[in-house]
Amino acid sequence: GSVAIGAIAGAAGDRWSLGFMAETERQVEGHLEDHLARLPEGDARSRAILAQMKADEARHARTARDAGGAELPGPVRVLMRLTAKVMTTTAYRI
Repeated sequence: GSVAIGAIAGAAGDRWSLGFMAETERQVEGHLEDHLARLPEGDARSRAILAQMKADEARHARTARDAGGAELPGPVRVLMRLTAKVMTTTAYRI
């Protein structure tokens, strides 16, 4: 699903492809925030790794937006979120 959405965004041009990248990174950043919230306070090593990953994702999103990435329409963002949910749920079950 994500590959298909990305291929469509890429075919639509750089502005939409960069917008897709920015939104992907934003959603990954949120996913990492959820993980951080569930980690024990005392797990400083894992927290540091996830915090760095989250900062990297935010930087990637900013870079894509600054390069001209378009804000994706709401329905596309929702479709991306649903696709990610299917992937994470499947990975958890397998």
